[in-house]
This record gives sequence, C-alpha cells and structure tokens, in this order.
Amino acid sequence: MSTTTTTTPLPATSKSLTFLAPATPPHVISTPLAAPAASELVVKVHAAAINPVDIQLWNSALLGWLAGKKEKGIGRDYSGTVVAVGAGVKGWKEGDEVFGLISRPTGEGTFSEYVHPIIGKDPIAKKPTCWTHEMAAAVPLVVLTAFSCLDWLPADKKKNGFGRVVVAGASGGVGMWCVQLAKKLYDCNVTGICSAKNADFVRQMGADEIVDYTSEFVSQALLENLPAGRQYDLYIDCVGGTELFADLHALLHPQAAYVTIVGDKTSRTAMGGPLTYLYTPAQVLRFLKGLLWGPRYANVLLYAKSELLEQVAGLAERGEVEVVVQEVVRGLLLEEEGGSEEAWKRVYEFMEGGRVRGKIVVAIE
Repeated sequence: MSTTTTTTPLPATSKSLTFLAPATPPHVISTPLAAPAASELVVKVHAAAINPVDIQLWNSALLGWLAGKKEKGIGRDYSGTVVAVGAGVKGWKEGDEVFGLISRPTGEGTFSEYVHPIIGKDPIAKKPTCWTHEMAAAVPLVVLTAFSCLDWLPADKKKNGFGRVVVAGASGGVGMWCVQLAKKLYDCNVTGICSAKNADFVRQMGADEIVDYTSEFVSQALLENLPAGRQYDLYIDCVGGTELFADLHALLHPQAAYVTIVGDKTSRTAMGGPLTYLYTPAQVLRFLKGLLWGPRYANVLLYAKSELLEQVAGLAERGEVEVVVQEVVRGLLLEEEGGSEEAWKRVYEFMEGGRVRGKIVVAIE
C-alpha cells in the first residue's frame, strides 16, 4: 500500500551529481525517484549551496573506504518545493516552499533534482517569502554552525548581553552569520578579522571593529583593542591555524572559550571539525587544559535543529539579518557538452581558493 500523499504524479527519475572514488570527476546520474516513506517529504530542489565540507568529503579517502564503490552524493544545503508528503507527516503539504539540510556523506546529496528530507531528523523550515531559493539555499549549514559556535558564550553574556566576541574569517559563510547573530541575539561587541577589501562588508554585517589580517599582527591588534584590560569572551575560528595560541591567556579570560570549525589545519581540502582530534594531539591537550583551567577550547559541529532554521526565518521576515550570495553557478546537472564538468570546476575553484564573500550557490535546473 502506498505511503504517499500526493495529488500530482512524481516523475519516474531524478538526476544527481555523484562520484565513485575520492577526488574523481563527479558525473551526472539518473536514478528512479522513490515515493516518500512515511516520515519523509519529496522536495523538488531549486537551489543548493556548496560548502568546504563538500570538497573535503569528495577528497576523503576515509569516505571512499567506508562507502566503497557506491555512488556518493554531493551537497548538504537546499531550497525547493514540496511535491509529495509521506503518510505519517503532519504540518507539511504539497507546494510548501522549504529550505533545509541533508547530511548523508555516503548517500543522497542536494546537488539533485529531488531530495527526501526525513521529518524529525533533517533540519527543515518554511522558506521566508523575502528570500529567493538561491538565498535560502545559502543558509542552513552555515547558520546552524554559527548557532553552535555562539552557544559557547559564557552563560551570563548569553543572558545579559555585552559580551566581546572575535570572529576570524568574518566575511565567509559561517563567519558572517556569527557576526550577525552575536549582535542580534546576544548584543555583543564584535571584532571581525578579515581582509581590508572585505572590511566594509563585515561592518555591514554588524561588526564593531575590524582587524585586517593582511596588514596587522592579529594577536597584537586584538590585545591593543582590550578596553581597560577586559578580555574577550569568545573567539570563533573559521579559518584554522595556530598563531593565536601563544597569546590565548592574555586574550581570553578563564571562563571564555576558543571554538573552531576547522582545527589547527589550514588546508581547505582536508577534513576539519572534531575529526581532527584524532590526528592532532595538541588539540586534545588544549581541550583538556581548557576544561581544567580555562579558557575552554572546542572543535565544534553544527546543531541539526529545525527550530533554529525557523528562528532565522523569523529574523529574515523582520528584516533583521542578511543573506549574501556571491555567485550562482549554473549547469551542474547539464550532461551535454561537458556542462556539469565546467560547472563543477568553477565550484571547486571557489572552495579551494577560500576567498568567498558570503556563499556560492548552485542553481538546480
């Protein structure tokens, strides 16, 4: 018996961009489009976003070993329209415009014509009417990561405001959301670390002060900005590296925190996140010292919570946050004349270069 609630027949197949072995050229495949299981939706994807983690997983020998020779999807973020609803799903209907996150490294990716989010597991929310699909697709992974980072603010600063936050990589996808949410949700004083060419952009996001890493010694500039010796409450690292640790105790008080989404590494194509604890003993030692004596240290992942996407959608509808899409890449699922190959090359170059203001989005046509 069918578990699908749908008034419009689904197409027979769906195209996706996938790869077989690590770092091999992705290719377009067409597979049968399954009806939704009881707890699933089927969403027609209009736009998806690229993130550094997508390149890292594509390069990962570990993922290749775990997944074997099966096709592996690419992409985590998406925005689209609900076209079928599983029989056990409440509160959603065909025609709903949604945005969300699907993270299945060995399976389905969002560089696809259709995806199957699982309600209660995969973060999803109604798309704000003020956002295009390209804008909405640029949000889920980075904003959910920003929420995770800001949760490390000391409790009194989260409650009462007036914390002092530093964001390294403030013009990037996660960084720009850390800046905005630190201001909007916690009334923090924010120092953004970025290049001079992105300084005005980071100020537009809400930063009170800017440190130009291309012309200043970052630690020295931060120390000089301490008013009356008051230390920072949270340092958010979106770029990697170890240069700051020599001055860590001068910059952060014992109840403060240093959180990173990258780890000590600086390569943009190598896996980051908590996985780096396994091969970077210095990070483990830093974490343990932070627990005992402070400041706290952590390598963090995103919070996979639909209610956080709903919260951001509400901020967007009130005009309190901005989404910045640097470029929309087209032709990723175009099989003719090497269209997908050229589009993937462009997407990869953006991620490898690491000089993106906001996000790069892929149009799913």
